[in-house]
Amino acid sequence: MQNRKPYVRPIHRTWFAENNFFSWYMVRELTIVPLIIFTLSLTYGLYALVSGREAFDAWLAFCANPVMLVINVLAMLGALYHAKTFFSMMPKVMPIKVGDKKVSDGTVVAVQWVLVLVVSAAILALV
Repeated sequence: MQNRKPYVRPIHRTWFAENNFFSWYMVRELTIVPLIIFTLSLTYGLYALVSGREAFDAWLAFCANPVMLVINVLAMLGALYHAKTFFSMMPKVMPIKVGDKKVSDGTVVAVQWVLVLVVSAAILALV
């Protein structure tokens, strides 16, 4: 038996930058950071709401910080980017047929965005 080391292909740190698909994949994965910060802030806001008026006012002051406003905007953009990639993937994963004809991918994606707008408008009308 020979004692040889197996070949390990060298991978450099910026391997994803060589292909546009992988670059956008990494951007999509990085959008989770502001989403996590937003979720933690919102969770703490619920805790502050239960804790009393002073705690909730302190949380509102924290949310008015310009850094938190930028993080919230980044979280919203990240959520919209996640929705875009999910909506564009759905017709490929679950093709929809009406009768014998397949519904076009653009129609499926457009209907999903319209549903998002309708549900968002309904929620805004309730609030």
